[in-house]
Amino acid sequence: MTSWIQAEDTLYLWMVIMAVTALAITIEQKWKWGARVSSCVMCIAGGMILANLKVIPFSSPVYDSIGNILLLLAIPLLLFKSDIRKIYKSSGTTFLIFNICAVSAFLASCLIPIIFRNVDNIAKFAAMYSAAAVGGTVNAVAITQIFDVPTDMLNGLGLVGNFTVAMIVFFFGQFCRTKFFRTNFRHPHIDEYERELAEGGNKEGATEAAMYWKSKGISLKDIAQAMAITFVIVSISQLISGIISNSNAGFVVKQLFGSVYLVMTLLTTIVATAFPKFMGNVKGSDELGNIMLLMWFVTIGCSANLVQIIQYGGLIICAFYIVFAVMCLLVFAIGKIFKFDLEEMMVGIIASIGGPPTAAALSISMGWKKMVVPGVLVGLYGYIIGNYVGVLVGNIFGA
Repeated sequence: MTSWIQAEDTLYLWMVIMAVTALAITIEQKWKWGARVSSCVMCIAGGMILANLKVIPFSSPVYDSIGNILLLLAIPLLLFKSDIRKIYKSSGTTFLIFNICAVSAFLASCLIPIIFRNVDNIAKFAAMYSAAAVGGTVNAVAITQIFDVPTDMLNGLGLVGNFTVAMIVFFFGQFCRTKFFRTNFRHPHIDEYERELAEGGNKEGATEAAMYWKSKGISLKDIAQAMAITFVIVSISQLISGIISNSNAGFVVKQLFGSVYLVMTLLTTIVATAFPKFMGNVKGSDELGNIMLLMWFVTIGCSANLVQIIQYGGLIICAFYIVFAVMCLLVFAIGKIFKFDLEEMMVGIIASIGGPPTAAALSISMGWKKMVVPGVLVGLYGYIIGNYVGVLVGNIFGA
């Protein structure tokens, strides 16, 4: 049975994809349960449901164009504010904690191919998961393209992984109330928030997502500049990666600089660090990048094999607990020795596993106002280094 909307119905497919994306964003920002589920999961699930109900096809040139163009544009857009100097100076101890998390993610990810050595494509999965554990789903997307990771693995990571990240936010909120953590670690941000509550203050009623994506006064000039800069970066990156891929360079050099995704990351970071004021003043890049990324998630949901997603679900959950356990063990042990703040450690961990929006969501939901910016900054830093961690793990285990 063919789908109601055919693969060649370009306009109608764009309509459906954009509608699903807009609906997911609206739900995420309007209702608390939507913020917990996340727009990423809703976009993947929406595409999966519509494709399996035969409303839209499982494959289409439209999906390919989104993956080949919008996905490439999305990643630089999300990195416009990745000024390395600002990340280092403004994030303080959180930056150090995040690097401990990155090392933990790398070490734990190296255990995955050893423990699950009989699973097909386990080296590719470990590469993808290690990248995701250092910067979130954006990094997993890039590694998927580099190592040709099966789509079902990425789909499973998108669905199961985002659920586990949501669980971390929930449990961290509960841990902060326990006597053990309050006795063994400093918690100045919790104390400050509780003083505000005692004085009659309260959090705004908006969801965490609505707070993070609040209106920023974006102008026509901002949109034009953001799109122009992104197209230039992607085009130059495509040129550089093409030249290196066709050269006689070594295998590792070709993997690092023959991939348009890694070249884009490096080039955008260089531009953002060299021209921080200009790039930081271009508003709307985060919003445009997030919309494009969510549209791509709708398309990968369309090709989802439910049986294989269930099959990979167990592997993803096990991998998550391995990485999360090693990360918490190292971070809290080192934090205890060097007297790190409890809030900084929790934000560092969640920024590593879930990326900037999740770090902001945790900080906002807990009332840690001064931790929002450091969490977002180290999360952006994770976007920068996560791909390279994934490439390293992939090469170690022959992905």
